[in-house]
Amino acid sequence: MNPDQQSANPLLRVRNLEAGYGRLPVVRSFSMDVAPGEAVALLGPNGHGKTTALRAVAGLGKTSSGEVTLEGRNITGMPAYTVVDHGMMHVPQGNQLFPRLSIRENLLLAGRIPRARNGRTQTLEMVHELFPKLLQRREQLVGTLSGGERQMVAIGMGLMAKPKLLVLDEPTLGLAPKVRYEILETLHEIRALGLSLIVADGDVDFLFELTDRWNLVELGRIVAGGTTDVKPSHEEVMDMYIGASTHPTVENSQDEGVKHV
Repeated sequence: MNPDQQSANPLLRVRNLEAGYGRLPVVRSFSMDVAPGEAVALLGPNGHGKTTALRAVAGLGKTSSGEVTLEGRNITGMPAYTVVDHGMMHVPQGNQLFPRLSIRENLLLAGRIPRARNGRTQTLEMVHELFPKLLQRREQLVGTLSGGERQMVAIGMGLMAKPKLLVLDEPTLGLAPKVRYEILETLHEIRALGLSLIVADGDVDFLFELTDRWNLVELGRIVAGGTTDVKPSHEEVMDMYIGASTHPTVENSQDEGVKHV
């Protein structure tokens, strides 16, 4: 990690995190910072640990070593509900919602955690302002919604927890270009409220339009990074993705260290 890209007082700091499933390590030596108000992108081929890393950081996956701090508080190994109450909310890919409940009921359920109970009505109004369609269809069952509408509900539920850091895993997965643009515009509005974001997504254009910095995840660790003010060419993106997808071992990536662009 480049010292110039570190915040003196980061909102989130992850150092040498290791995590996986059972005895199988997936994330190794994973380190990153997120400053207050900053949006950071995670790039990389499928199967290289982005989702596992995000789940571990948010308390949804088991960590074997390393440290995660949020506003200077060590939250390593805390259960997800405690992490949420400290101000980090994870919105998983596939929008895992309550399909037999209405939009309104899903949103209100997400606002029941202790930190969000105070001012829950005002937070709901804010979500409706960001996603007017959710207000118009508030009594509709979530299971009858389109993919884009379900993603709006998922992000809305994340906001109902009143987070300081919103972690989004594949928010544009399976969405039409028009809906991706709508989600992008709303996330810009959410950023304007002062929230920090971590976003993992396969749409590089979407990520570079939304975020301040990018990190490339290869075999469970960050191996390259840079700012999004200069977008890589299509050839450079393909080289990063194809190069990462053809490396056979974690050890090969560890020898090279982190590259900054």
